[in-house]
Amino acid sequence: PGSASVICSDKTGTLTRNEMTVTTVVTSAGVVTLTGSGYRPEGHALTSGRALGEGPADELLRNEVLAVVGGGGLASDAVLQEVEGEWTVRGDPTDGAFLVAEAKLGATATREARFGRLAEAPFTSERKLMSTLHADADRHGLVVLVTKGAPDVLLGRCTHERAAESVRPLSAARKAEILESVDWLADQALRPLAVAYRELPEDEGARSVAAPESYEHGLTFLGAVGIIDPPRPEAARANLVLAGKLNPD
Repeated sequence: PGSASVICSDKTGTLTRNEMTVTTVVTSAGVVTLTGSGYRPEGHALTSGRALGEGPADELLRNEVLAVVGGGGLASDAVLQEVEGEWTVRGDPTDGAFLVAEAKLGATATREARFGRLAEAPFTSERKLMSTLHADADRHGLVVLVTKGAPDVLLGRCTHERAAESVRPLSAARKAEILESVDWLADQALRPLAVAYRELPEDEGARSVAAPESYEHGLTFLGAVGIIDPPRPEAARANLVLAGKLNPD
């Protein structure tokens, strides 16, 4: 009889559900875990194993998390929808993960009412970034560029960081700390993505609509997320069979 030392399998849609889920959000104010799995927007925000409360520190952390997942929701072409009781994402599953995370925090309607899209610079494998331009209804005349993508690439385009709901310069030492947190996400078997933004005055904002990708510099870093593709219910049994620890019959 023959033998095999290596078995390869297509993970996405085979061992996993292809329903990308944001489970962790890392900000300058701390780390939040979002419970729940898949596209159903139900879950809780936890920090250090407890639910976020109403105190000043937790409120600050909540706002920083909302900036990250809301920014990712803006830099997205996906649509989260409920059809006959089932929640689905139309578009890229990773984009959809940000929308689900934002919905869990109850902030979708506020973000949609405030920002109107003006233009987009689509993701490419060369740039490893996606950006969108938006008019900010809360601050008339202000245009906001929101960018999400590979953390190392995005950090290279950032000069500042949002911290305690204000903006401070982003030093080389701080960038190294952020990359360490990104490595920590990867060590948890999570896919890390980062989010940043740039505010443009009205005259510059009007010019940016024609070529938003040319404004992907001088960004303010918001934070990073860790994304997982949940396993299919039958995946555990399949892995045992592949490992020879369970008879397929």
